[in-house]
Amino acid sequence: MVAEVLNLSDPNLDRKRPFSVTLLAVSVLSITIVHLVRFINTLTLWNFLTELPGKSPIYLGLSGLFGFITGALLAWGLWTGRPRAPLAAAILTVIYLGIQWLEQVISVRAGNEFENWPFMVGITLIVLLFVFWTLLHASSKAYFGEMHESSEKNTRPPSKKI
Repeated sequence: MVAEVLNLSDPNLDRKRPFSVTLLAVSVLSITIVHLVRFINTLTLWNFLTELPGKSPIYLGLSGLFGFITGALLAWGLWTGRPRAPLAAAILTVIYLGIQWLEQVISVRAGNEFENWPFMVGITLIVLLFVFWTLLHASSKAYFGEMHESSEKNTRPPSKKI
């Protein structure tokens, strides 16, 4: 009964997840938790945040909620080997890093203009290299591709012979 509910008989669950994909999924989950904390703290400290200059609590709350939802879906997709997870991970990584850079540019104050930009560039490059290396590695392609190929075979209509 429990095996049926959890779908433990699924042959795709027997596939071995590459360590790099596991590490990527855990990293995404960690960032997702940070966004959840951001959302919860925005709600609990709303009155305090409205009195501060800078970013609106609406922006902080919505970005935390959006980051939590997309991060949770992406982490689940990576963990379970969903066929669209690599593309989603690539797109969301570029968007996430772009937003981080945009926030950095917007929140610049006089006197500290980009003092930490070499660090930001380094982190950005490390993240991009790790994510794309992981997604393009042969073991990752096999991990995500096996499920995709088996689902394609099951959903493809039979071809008509002419």
